[in-house]
Amino acid sequence: MSGWVSGAVVVGGLAGGYLASEGAKDAADTAAGASREATDASLQAQREQLEYLKEVDKLPRQYREEALTQLGDAFTGDQSQQQTFIDRAKQSPLYSQIMGNRKAGEESIMRNASATGGLRSGNVQSAMYDYNTQLQNDALLQSYNQQLQGLTGLANLPGQSAAISGVMGNMGNTAFQGINAAGQAQAQGQVASGQAWQAGIGQAGNALLTGYGNYQATKTPVI
Repeated sequence: MSGWVSGAVVVGGLAGGYLASEGAKDAADTAAGASREATDASLQAQREQLEYLKEVDKLPRQYREEALTQLGDAFTGDQSQQQTFIDRAKQSPLYSQIMGNRKAGEESIMRNASATGGLRSGNVQSAMYDYNTQLQNDALLQSYNQQLQGLTGLANLPGQSAAISGVMGNMGNTAFQGINAAGQAQAQGQVASGQAWQAGIGQAGNALLTGYGNYQATKTPVI
């Protein structure tokens, strides 16, 4: 009877160890799966954030690139490219505004010459020429510089590079932490599974030893 009981205990110990071991593995798989799902969800949210930042940065980036190209043409381009900037400057509202005051300046020179009795002198023609030349140069220079300042402003438009880089870094950290968490869950499950199986084997071994001891105790000594 005791042998049968020991056998049942042995089988029960092994079966219990096996079931506990498999249960630990299943729990580890469940935990690892949950960790992976949470990581995937977090990564998806970060991917959406990254796409949003790229979309927001698309138009400013286009302006920056075009402005930088034009600035390069203004300073290092060939004569035709630089002439384009001069033509644009002459067509600007600022140039028109400055040159629009030319008539008033000429009339002022004429009034001054009339008042001093030098209306028909060569000095009047020289003054007119110098005035118009200086006015045109000032208008062109101011309009040209205004054009460069506008391009410089576009070239310095704030971008999302730092934010994009930060999100990409966060995605890398999220992926690493997710892999690490899933790996830890699996490792802990393997350890728990091994311990459960070892406990079952130990229980079965103890049962065998107990059964063997009981069996030895019932043997009749030979005289």
